[in-house]
Amino acid sequence: MPYVTDTHALVWYMTDNPKLSKKAKTIFQKVDNAQDKIFIPCIVFFELLYLTEKKKLDRDFDKFLEMISYSNNYKIEPLCLPIIMKSSKIPRLIIKDPWDRLIAATSIHLGLPLITRDESLSKIGLDIIW
Repeated sequence: MPYVTDTHALVWYMTDNPKLSKKAKTIFQKVDNAQDKIFIPCIVFFELLYLTEKKKLDRDFDKFLEMISYSNNYKIEPLCLPIIMKSSKIPRLIIKDPWDRLIAATSIHLGLPLITRDESLSKIGLDIIW
């Protein structure tokens, strides 16, 4: 089954962070072994760029791009008007972060579960994997 990933799940997998759940890690490993697919919302790359520029991550942005390019099973989902329209239906009072709203809207748009630790996203009816 394909999945959509949130930024922190992708970063934690790529940096071998113990905060990543075992279930999420198993999914990423299956993707690396060509047994599954993960869609990465385009906005995740902007968030990665932002975090690397602010020195909140110890890798540079190009390293993340390089790591993702090693597998054909990571698919980049472009930010498009239908996703933005779906994000407008996500109540800002429930999901305040605009990046999270766009990531959630991508999951809704594709009809796929979202790999995330963010429990607030389950309040909008998303299928959350953690």
